[in-house]
Amino acid sequence: MEPLRKDKPGLGLFLLMTAVYFASYFGLKYGVFGGEMPVLLNILLIVVCLGLAFFVQRRGKRAN
Repeated sequence: MEPLRKDKPGLGLFLLMTAVYFASYFGLKYGVFGGEMPVLLNILLIVVCLGLAFFVQRRGKRAN
């Protein structure tokens, strides 16, 4: 078994990243665009929301 890594993000940061991703994705998709989006714009939105979640992860690692 591999020993636990100390630089691995904790459960709280994972939940925060998940909340940021889903809130931004669904908030933009249904709140701003009304759910009617072309496929490529939807893919771009997914990539942007994932980037935002990873930005939150990096900020969380620096804070610890």
